[in-house]
Amino acid sequence: MAIDEIERTALVNQLITTLGEEPAATLMKCVLPNGADHLATKDDLRACEERMHAYVDRAIARQTRTIMLSMSGIMAAFMTPLYAGLLG
Repeated sequence: MAIDEIERTALVNQLITTLGEEPAATLMKCVLPNGADHLATKDDLRACEERMHAYVDRAIARQTRTIMLSMSGIMAAFMTPLYAGLLG
């Protein structure tokens, strides 16, 4: 359940009334140690996931190209003497 700013402010005011200014501030720092500015949203996570998928796709494509070129080179190296013997 998401809490909005009005509910959060009401909670802080109740904490100040009950505990006092400094203990309430300390408790709120424990709840959000870096402040609400540092919370990740679902959109942030989606964007991170998209970037990760794009990175993995590029890495797999690069690895596949490398393997295919290496296999082509190996096959050419093995087949050249064979064809030279058949033709010569």
